Amino acid sequence: MVVILAVGFGLLAGIFSVALMNGMILQRLSSAINIEVGSMQLHNSKYLENSEPQFTIPETDKIIENIKQNEAVAAVAKHYKMECMLSSNRAATGLNLVGINPEEEKMVSQLYQFIADSNGTYLTNEGRNPILISTKTAEKLKIKLRNKIIVNGVKKDGTSTKASFRVVGIYRTSNSMFDQGNAFIRYDDAAKIFGFDTNESHEIVILNKEFTETKELKELLQNQYTKYKLNDQALLRARNDSIPLAIYNQLAKAKSDELFTKEAYESKLQEILGKSDFEVYEDNLLQIAESGTSVMTWDESSPDLAMMTTWIDLMLFIFVGIILLALGFGIVNTMLMVVLERTKELGMLMAIGMNRRKVFKMILLETVMLSLTGGVLGMILSLGAIAIFKENGLNLNAFAEGFEGMGYASIIYPTISVLNYIEVTLMVVFTGILASIYPARRATKLNPAEAVRSE
Repeated sequence: MVVILAVGFGLLAGIFSVALMNGMILQRLSSAINIEVGSMQLHNSKYLENSEPQFTIPETDKIIENIKQNEAVAAVAKHYKMECMLSSNRAATGLNLVGINPEEEKMVSQLYQFIADSNGTYLTNEGRNPILISTKTAEKLKIKLRNKIIVNGVKKDGTSTKASFRVVGIYRTSNSMFDQGNAFIRYDDAAKIFGFDTNESHEIVILNKEFTETKELKELLQNQYTKYKLNDQALLRARNDSIPLAIYNQLAKAKSDELFTKEAYESKLQEILGKSDFEVYEDNLLQIAESGTSVMTWDESSPDLAMMTTWIDLMLFIFVGIILLALGFGIVNTMLMVVLERTKELGMLMAIGMNRRKVFKMILLETVMLSLTGGVLGMILSLGAIAIFKENGLNLNAFAEGFEGMGYASIIYPTISVLNYIEVTLMVVFTGILASIYPARRATKLNPAEAVRSE
């Protein structure tokens, strides 16, 4: 019973911890894609290096209509982004001012759901120069709903501009960094104030139906809209990148101002460098030569988040592995005591003909069955705990500020997959087998004659 309960409660702690981590990461991923970056983004390649207002994507509306024809795409929206200074009569702060089409934006971003009833409304087509800001920005500027804000920025042609806006809504998401850095106005208002055409944009955001599945669509869009040029600028990027000097020298020899499609550029590089070297540095070699429209997926926009999603399974093995390692020593100790307490019985079994291999198997089987019973208990308990908190969430509002500072919600909904349960079961069996080897070997070394006479 001690072994069963130890394994059971140990697994409950391990599995529930992993489920909490899974829940946090999946919530962060959902928030990032559905509010911040979408599944994919298109930019002018020069804008990624230097976010100057003149580096826009021309003929944006035509590109959007073309992308919408793809069956994998759920919605598309365009953004015009400007680094501006917002000021009230009490304070000032700098942030990104984003021009959006409100109804179009609702299809790719759930930001409109994060405006409390008491904090106004989302942007609409009514009113003059409405603006949507975050609670963090409102606190910095010391303003409230329906107060006026002065926006100071730079037009597309480089001249300064100023305009007055009225706060119509105040939002708050689970990512305080995003909140502090972004405010939103209507696209048409942004075009008038910053002097650009409504058929151009700094960013096109795509939300896929399967929002993390982006590989095929990225390949298609790159072949359509991205061009590649191995010129001086590309070579300068290569010098600053992790590309070896030998490869850089080969690229320098092939320098030209010729524009290539993705397929043609890949073929040229394979011819210059060889297939093996190209495959090792493929991503770097593509990025340094991008020209025209650049295509980025959510994991490229948020590499920290992408890294965490790949660590989910690894963390399961680490957490549960540490717990089972500790339990393994307990199992060894318990089963060794079992062998010592049964010395006379084991000696009698061996004396009447039970061979040492069967004694070994008996101890092994007993240990594995104890571990499995404890494992099943632990998985049932963890399944119940996860089901309860998956429905209602684990409220950690006491640490809300810290969580939001890292971009995570303070209410966590734990979740775990069936595959994780199978992996845990195999780990329990493996631990039981390892923990039983020493006690079982100790049993096989008993002398039957001496064992039978023991008290």
